Amino acid sequence: MAIFGSNEEKEVRDRDREEYLAEKNNQKRIGQKWEDVQVSTGPINVNHDVLTVVFAKSVRPKIESKDETVLSTKGFENLLQELQKKALDAGGNGLIHCQFTEQFVENRVYQLAYGTVVNIKITRF
Repeated sequence: MAIFGSNEEKEVRDRDREEYLAEKNNQKRIGQKWEDVQVSTGPINVNHDVLTVVFAKSVRPKIESKDETVLSTKGFENLLQELQKKALDAGGNGLIHCQFTEQFVENRVYQLAYGTVVNIKITRF
């Protein structure tokens, strides 16, 4: 027997803790959609807890056309949506310090986006 109980008791405690955390995270997201996740490319001046960092990437063939800017913008919009979904999955309601990069290598376009997931605290006066 260990100091804090048997291995079986420890497994039960660990399972109960995982269930509690899963339920707590689900309650945070009730009624929230990825579109509601607030995004900033810099810091924010409201109370928040930092949760994690999320990344999204895209690799596509380079297409030569007059509308290349439209294709590039659409690629970044998809990356932003992916970041917002990952932020919501992490239990956050905001993304700060988001960065977007693009690199052309031969006939491919590499796009990368990342940001810090935060839980913005709503305060009342």
